[in-house]
Amino acid sequence: MSAVAHASRPYVTPQLDKRGARSVPRWLFAVSLALLLPLIGFVASWPMQGGWLGPAMADRWTRALLATADVGAFRDLTGTAYPVLPLTFDMGIALIPGLGGVPAPLVVNVLILSIAASLWVRMLVAGGHRVVPSLVTAGLLACAPSLALTVAAGGAAPLGVLAFTVAVSSSLRLVRRGEVNAMIALGVSLACLALSDAAGAYLVLAAVPFIAVMLPARMVATSASGSLLLVMFPLMFASMALFYANWVFGGSPLAFAAGVDAAIHGSAAHVGDSSWLMGPGGTMGMAVLAGAALILANAPLLPVGMLLGDSGARRVLLLLTGMLLTALVLTSATWFLGDPGRLLAYLAPVSVLAAAVTGRNRLRSGLMPLLAAAGLLAGWWAQGQVGDADTAGWRQAVLGAGQVEGDTRGELALGRFLRDLDDVAIDGLTAGAVVPGRGRAAGLVLPSNDRLKADLIVRQLRTNYVALRDPVSPAGTRDRIAQALPDLWHDAGTGAVLIYDRGDWRVWRLPADSGKRGE
Repeated sequence: MSAVAHASRPYVTPQLDKRGARSVPRWLFAVSLALLLPLIGFVASWPMQGGWLGPAMADRWTRALLATADVGAFRDLTGTAYPVLPLTFDMGIALIPGLGGVPAPLVVNVLILSIAASLWVRMLVAGGHRVVPSLVTAGLLACAPSLALTVAAGGAAPLGVLAFTVAVSSSLRLVRRGEVNAMIALGVSLACLALSDAAGAYLVLAAVPFIAVMLPARMVATSASGSLLLVMFPLMFASMALFYANWVFGGSPLAFAAGVDAAIHGSAAHVGDSSWLMGPGGTMGMAVLAGAALILANAPLLPVGMLLGDSGARRVLLLLTGMLLTALVLTSATWFLGDPGRLLAYLAPVSVLAAAVTGRNRLRSGLMPLLAAAGLLAGWWAQGQVGDADTAGWRQAVLGAGQVEGDTRGELALGRFLRDLDDVAIDGLTAGAVVPGRGRAAGLVLPSNDRLKADLIVRQLRTNYVALRDPVSPAGTRDRIAQALPDLWHDAGTGAVLIYDRGDWRVWRLPADSGKRGE
């Protein structure tokens, strides 16, 4: 009977199936983190040396500073925030003393991606590869253009990639051994993925039918719906918690999706700026073909893993690839995906799995970094063909020719002007890079503050200063102070002094008496 049972079990690479079968040094993770952290940090900060600052980075940094400085802003931002996890980590970094001038999202992205890359090294070594080639391969994959862009630009993909790394590893264990623990780990990682990145939410949505196929046959035969429910329960619980929080704090379960600039809408409001959506991503057929070509170009390790891996590994790799391709087509059809790199960033854990399942005896360790480097070069070329306007700005900054956009430059200049001023009324959430340029949110009076709310109702400001945009400018239409007091742009009342007037920004010093008006 034991011989029959042994013969019925598919071949399993011992290095990946049993933790103790392949000796992985205990110091490997710590050493990998110590080596990869400065590398990833250098690559991420290099484009910012010339002053480049992505709009997503400015927005995340602003939210972290506001949420940690004002109780009202904390309530409003955390109650309807999406994605949830990036803001949570950003606030934790923003509260560390001495890091006021360091972008909190950059620190979070670099640290999280370094942890994920260290896990990749462990996966490769556990699969039979030597330490040095594994380190080099993980470093190259972490520096892939799609990942490097999202780290430097303030995207939320690094958190999603870390969660997806756990999901990828759990998927292999689920297919090979049918472990209940693997099902639970897969479900929790998918829930974290959906809460980490809006693109990750689409990836989770696309993953549902593939998870049903991924479940072992004996589990499906016993209870298909029960097995799928076990995997999806953490995601269902997280979704209900998100909807409930938005209903309580935002008045609607979908408050996080309100507005055309909400994260869940992606590039829908800027379709014309995307060469992908205006080109191959605009039609479903071309999106499938171009998406498959992009996946193969960015992940040359993937077909190698499918060729040299065992049947269980090939099944998992095929399902994960189909999952990513489905998500790419889905996000293109909904005009979410302005840059395919937002989803191609999730190829890195799949590439690691593809290399790990080959083993040292079937794929030479020296070839593994070469294939990763080839994917990096091909990814750089492909990114230049299908990227959006923000991607183009980052690429110019990487080449040393990046410049701060005019609007961002003006916002940073205003922020520096406000550094020594306190008790300033400003709509910080719509102010772009003003708060990051100032370096702190303390001393700002925001529309979420009860004091300013009362002032706007009675149309009298009691602060020492007020900074506002031109109410008729495109950005000024979202400035709550400028819209509540439209005449304040031209006349702040008797005794008020205009102390700053550049671009579409003005700063008034208001008189000390209580008759300050903006009617």
